[in-house]
Amino acid sequence: MELPLEGLYLYLVHNGFPLSVQDYQDALGALQRGYGVHRRDQIQWLCEALWARTEEEKIRLKRLFQDFPRPTPEAIAALTGTKSDVTAESKPPSTEPPKSMPQAEATPGQESPIVQFGSPAETGVGLPRAAIPAAAIQPFILTPRPVVSRRTLIVIWRRFRLARRTGPRVELDIDATIAEQSRHGLLLEPVLIPARCNQARLLVLFDASPSMAPWHYLGQMVAESLEQGQLGYATMYYFNNDPGGGLFETDRLMRPVKCQEIANKHPDCALLVISDAGAARGHLDDDRTEEAREFIAIAAKASWHPVAWINPMPRRRWTGTTAQRLAAFPGLSMFEFSEDGLIQAVDHLRGKGKG
Repeated sequence: MELPLEGLYLYLVHNGFPLSVQDYQDALGALQRGYGVHRRDQIQWLCEALWARTEEEKIRLKRLFQDFPRPTPEAIAALTGTKSDVTAESKPPSTEPPKSMPQAEATPGQESPIVQFGSPAETGVGLPRAAIPAAAIQPFILTPRPVVSRRTLIVIWRRFRLARRTGPRVELDIDATIAEQSRHGLLLEPVLIPARCNQARLLVLFDASPSMAPWHYLGQMVAESLEQGQLGYATMYYFNNDPGGGLFETDRLMRPVKCQEIANKHPDCALLVISDAGAARGHLDDDRTEEAREFIAIAAKASWHPVAWINPMPRRRWTGTTAQRLAAFPGLSMFEFSEDGLIQAVDHLRGKGKG
C-alpha cells in the first residue's frame, strides 16, 4: 500500500533535495491534521512550509513539484477517503515517471548493485568515483524498532524491589500471635502487622540533547514503562548533555528546575542517568568530564545512590570519549542500553550487582 506523499517524497530525494525521514513524518502529521489534503496548491504550500529552509530551496522545490506528475482521481480518492465519480472516458491518460527519475531494471537473483569505478577522466577528479546503477526505490521503514521493548522495560523495573512493611496492620503475625497466646493462655485478638510493599525509589535523568536524537523515542518509552513498573516511587527529568547544567520537566527542555529543588523534593532515591556521554559523536570533553564529576558530588549530598549510567552506544564506542572517563568514576557504574545491560543496572541499583 502506497503511503500518502510517498511518491513525491521519494521523487524529491532522488533528485537531490535534502530531506530526512523526520521531514516525511512531519508532513504525514500535518496531513492527519487536515492541512493540504484538498488541492494540489495546498499540498505544495504544505511541502514548502515544512521542507524548504531557504529561498533557493523554495524555488527548487516549486520547480520539482511542477515536474512531478499530477495524481489520478483514484489516488486522490484513496488519500481523502472519498469515492471517485470519474468515468473511464474522462480519466486522464496515465503519466509515466519523470525522465529525471530513472527506474532500475529488475535482475533475477541480484541481491545488491554491482559497483563499478569510472576513470578519473570521466569524473573530472583525480580519484575514481563509484558508479552504482540505479536501484529500485524502496520505502523507508518508519516504525521504530527499539532494542528493548516497553514490555521488557516494565519487567526490568519490577525487578527493582525494596520490600518494607508500611501502612495499616492487615497481615497476621503468626509467631507474635502464638507468643501472645502462650503468655496469657487466652488469645483475645490476633497480632497484626503492616503488609510488605515495594518502597524502591528511582530518579531517572534522560539526556534530550541533539546527540541523543536517534534515541528520542526512548525517553517517552521509559516514562511510560515507569508508570507500570510497580516501583514505590519513580520520577523522570531531562537535561542537555550535562545533568549538572540544569534539569527540565519536559523532553523539549522546557520548565527548568534547579537541582537543589529536585533534591529537596525527591531525596533518598536511586539515580539512573541515560545519556551517550559524548560517545555518539566520539567527543572527549574535559569540561564535560569535570561537570559530571561535580554532579556526582551533588547526587551524593542529595542521597541519590547508588548511581547507574545507561549508555545507548555500545561499549566499544566508549574508548577515547567522555564516556570512558565517566565509566571509571568511583560511585558510578555505566552499562550498555540492552536487556542484559539494564538488568545489570537495576541489580546495581538494588545493591546486588557487581558494578
